[in-house]
Parts: sequence; C-alpha cells; structure tokens
Amino acid sequence: MNYFPIFGENMKLLRYLPLIVVALLNLLGCSKDDEQYNTHIIGTWEMTHWNGRAVTDYPQGIPYGFPVNTTLTFESGGAYYGTGFFNDGFGEYSINGRNIVITMSGIEKMSYIIKSIDRNTAVLDAVIADDPTEIKLKKMN
Repeated sequence: MNYFPIFGENMKLLRYLPLIVVALLNLLGCSKDDEQYNTHIIGTWEMTHWNGRAVTDYPQGIPYGFPVNTTLTFESGGAYYGTGFFNDGFGEYSINGRNIVITMSGIEKMSYIIKSIDRNTAVLDAVIADDPTEIKLKKMN
C-alpha cells in the first residue's frame, strides 16, 4: 500500500514543489519597496509641484492658491504634522505598501499613494475626495 501517492507514478508533481514554495514565499514575504517607503518617508517634506505645476506658479493664499510653506512631516513613530495646504495640525500616519493614511483625532483626513520616493524627492498621489492629484515633494531635512 502506497501511503504517499505523490511518490508513485506521480513523481512529476515533485518537480513543481520548488516553484510552489518560491511562489508562496514571494506572496507572503515583505517587499524591499515596502521597507524603502517606510525608511525614506521619515522627515519633513516641502511641496514643490501640484498637478504638474510648480506651486510658485499659483497665487498665494486660500482660496485662490497655496499657502506659503506647505509641508508634511512624517516621524518614525507614526506621528504626522502638516502645514499650509495640508492643514496645520498633528495626527498619525500609517503606511501599508504604497498607501499612506493620515488620521487626526481618530478621523481619516487624507491619503497618499507613493508613486516614487528616494532620500530627497517624492512623487505622491494626494487622494482628496477619491480624486488623486499628483504632488511632488522635496526633503527639507
């Protein structure tokens, strides 16, 4: 009696076992990009572009343009601080893959999708009312 049916005439199945293991590890493993996003996002960022245009091209002041010094600060413990267009205020952020969610007083205020990021520049989609708008940021510190 054969207690291990895959070892009989079905030895062909064993050829696929390493592929299955590698596929599962890739699905379950943490990506290097996720670690890069978590590391590179830390710091204070100044918005330089909104929807493809330099913020200096817009008139200053709400409701016609952008306030001076629109910044986002992400701290390593999950603390967030925004100024200018992103409302002056403290909150928390969580990052999951490419998605960043900002909460203030327990209420989700804003979310971002990371398009690209390195040590000095970032391109994000700022999602406002389910409508993503590309922003470009430069790191201040």
